[in-house]
Amino acid sequence: MTNDFNPNLPTSIDRENDGILRMADWSDWHDEYENEGSELNARKRAVQAQVVAVVDQCPPGPVTIVSICGGQGREVIGALEGHERRADVRGRIVELDTKNAAFARAWAQKVQLGNLEVLAGDASLAESYQGLAAVDLVVISGVFGHINNADRMRLIGFLRQICRKGACVVWTSVSWGDGKIESLRKHFLDNMFEEESFETLAGKFAFTIAKNRYVGEPVPFEPHAKFFSFGSSRDNPDEAAQ
Repeated sequence: MTNDFNPNLPTSIDRENDGILRMADWSDWHDEYENEGSELNARKRAVQAQVVAVVDQCPPGPVTIVSICGGQGREVIGALEGHERRADVRGRIVELDTKNAAFARAWAQKVQLGNLEVLAGDASLAESYQGLAAVDLVVISGVFGHINNADRMRLIGFLRQICRKGACVVWTSVSWGDGKIESLRKHFLDNMFEEESFETLAGKFAFTIAKNRYVGEPVPFEPHAKFFSFGSSRDNPDEAAQ
């Protein structure tokens, strides 16, 4: 992202916690994405690399992308703002925070990603994805740690309703050696999302970045479904920080 597009975001970051654990609001959180050397910055760059690789591999024609709880679009817009196929990109970033959604919307327009809609809405509701073409790429970054295991299963199951056969899902989590990340990886496999890559970044948060490809057939869309509650992992301490 270029430095001339930064509309006065807060900069009071808790450096002791790498800007992750004590955020005043979700705009503060996104400042840490641009802190060179931070773990969020490393995660952003790893996700961006996967986004570019998937778009590069898509056949000629439209490329439909969905970003769930997509924030300010750092992973998607930041990856594609100078991409030669950005005119092919369409789809939707779904983000509940209105400030972050406005930031992403203005940024997308500025860098000629105008077919990438930014919806200020609830990413946990199926209706937020209604009307999309079959999706080529789903990005889920920084979500799974905030929802419990049952919600993770429901979210992964929902992806079958919007993904075309052969679509990719790029997703992040953390791995602290407690076995929970293996359960999450199995949820993807059980829903016919074959794992193509998986890496763990250095650092105390041990962020993981994975790419899975859907090898099943799309299932009927359920427009009235709700498939997670953001923050549900905090209801049970054993579920948190995955």
